[in-house]
Amino acid sequence: MEHLFNVLVGLLVGLFSLIVASIASIEYVAREALQRIGIGGQAQTALLALLLLALVVLALRIFGRFFGIMIAVLLVIVLIHALAAPALVAPSVSF
Repeated sequence: MEHLFNVLVGLLVGLFSLIVASIASIEYVAREALQRIGIGGQAQTALLALLLLALVVLALRIFGRFFGIMIAVLLVIVLIHALAAPALVAPSVSF
């Protein structure tokens, strides 16, 4: 049960890392392109902020259902583990 939990958490973290790395790469390419055509300063920051917002929305639309399913499965596993696991007993301390 714990192995399955770790696998699901690993998948979620891996997918999140992949999405963040992709967004960072696209932002870097866009920043270089804007500098090459002469757009800098606050205009560049505003355009990059809009691009970042669009990329985040796109990533959530593409992977949103997958994240929802993975989180639901993860919560069911946590529930099953909580119901099936033996109760933890605090060790007794004697002086």
